[in-house]
Amino acid sequence: MLTLPSKLPLLVCGLLALGWVPPSEGKRPTRADLPRFRTRLQLLSGVTPALLREESGGQRVAALVPLDLELATRLDGPLSLLAATVSYLAPLSLPSCAHRAPRRPHALASLLGVRLDLRNSRDGSWWSPWVALRMGVVGQAATQVDDTCQAGISLSPTFSPRLGADLWMGKAAATFAVGYDYLPTGSALAIQVGLTLRLP
Repeated sequence: MLTLPSKLPLLVCGLLALGWVPPSEGKRPTRADLPRFRTRLQLLSGVTPALLREESGGQRVAALVPLDLELATRLDGPLSLLAATVSYLAPLSLPSCAHRAPRRPHALASLLGVRLDLRNSRDGSWWSPWVALRMGVVGQAATQVDDTCQAGISLSPTFSPRLGADLWMGKAAATFAVGYDYLPTGSALAIQVGLTLRLP
């Protein structure tokens, strides 16, 4: 006959068996449901062939050097909200008034927009195409040709869409992008490469 002390291990095992509930498979998120990033930082550069208007009324083909810094946070699914700043370095000078030295048409843009990442999930796919729509304000060095011939900054709205792809390697990705930039002195085609980092 079993006494109470001898039954105690059996009671403990029974209570543990009753209290243990197997985990529900339906509640476990699959790897495809986990986003590749929630917040990311992107840095791009390259070359931007541009068709610039000269003060004399003519046009000139030139190449600007963009530096594109973008910070984005995921809203839902493949959609993310972004803020960006783009500087355009001009390795050329545009002629101005006769008594003034030519000016370099450097520019700086501040942008907001949305981006659609077609594969923002950790399903094992390393190639992630995306499209971004960005709008904002751009300022560019310019010379106003009038009686005073004043040099200043020309401000205008800008539109800067991008089409690209990320090649993910862990927490970082090599990024390739093409796009269009509207500047106060003309239009430009952006061809960029750079780096994207997944932030904590």
